[in-house]
Amino acid sequence: MATAKKATAKQSAVTRTKKPKGPTTPRFEPVKLDDLFVALDAIAWLDSPNITQVAQFAAVDRRVAGKLLKNASQIGLAEQVGGGYVLSLPYPFKGSKEQKEAVVREALVKHPLLVRVRQFIQLGDKTEVALRKAATMLDIIPFSANDFAPLMAWAQALGAMKANLIAEDLVDAAEKEKEERHTEHSAKRIAFISHSSLDKPFIRQLAADLTARGIDVWLDEQRIRVGDSIPEKIAQGLAGSDYFLLAISENSAESEWVRKELNNALVSEVQRRKVHILPLKLDATPVPAVIGDKKYADFSKSYKSGLEELVTAMRNDA
Repeated sequence: MATAKKATAKQSAVTRTKKPKGPTTPRFEPVKLDDLFVALDAIAWLDSPNITQVAQFAAVDRRVAGKLLKNASQIGLAEQVGGGYVLSLPYPFKGSKEQKEAVVREALVKHPLLVRVRQFIQLGDKTEVALRKAATMLDIIPFSANDFAPLMAWAQALGAMKANLIAEDLVDAAEKEKEERHTEHSAKRIAFISHSSLDKPFIRQLAADLTARGIDVWLDEQRIRVGDSIPEKIAQGLAGSDYFLLAISENSAESEWVRKELNNALVSEVQRRKVHILPLKLDATPVPAVIGDKKYADFSKSYKSGLEELVTAMRNDA
């Protein structure tokens, strides 16, 4: 009996002193940045693809695809919804490498860990010291610099580690690049397409047709989460674009994005960035009152005539 009591007491002591497991320490995978772009292409084009689908689309090994998606999720470029992945930021499918790099740079500049790293660098710390301190602030314990080496390599390669860099700087740079483009290539146009994920089949066709006509396309699925600032979320892609194409349909009318976020503040921000709003009427759904005075391209009766109407409107403004 005494032996049994001692065993019970010992077990209770172990239970009392055993620490609960903390959050999993993030670890970034060593994969190529160029492979990340084709993985993001897959997410932009497919309907919530899983790892296997991304791997096949991007022509990479499934394990590599898993690592790319893990990094993309941790950086804030993509998120897992159900069994597949969706983009968290607007993305220039079929855009230039520079445009795609700009998207990744934006995500890195906004990354909470790197925000704090840059702050400590501003205070005079070396990068490795700044990283350790930043990780401590975010309760990343235990900390291993090797876990973040791929993240830091991407950030360094894309110029996201400048000590005084903030997201607003990227938006200003996008606007400046647009001004230069208008001077050097006056007929070149870039369209930012905001749409419901349920309208993705239509948007894929439209993106292909616009690209074939020399118009670059940014794709943005209307996804909002608590605390999201829509103007801030789309700022860089919007600032570099000439047109804000908003797909209006029964699907989008029922979305939280349109019901809550399509408001005067967003419209004012679009216009402040010198971007023309062109609604795309996909079906009989009325155009929301806030943009009811805008000329729209009507695809509800004929895709072909709607496309020609849209392209003509964009070309006439060139």
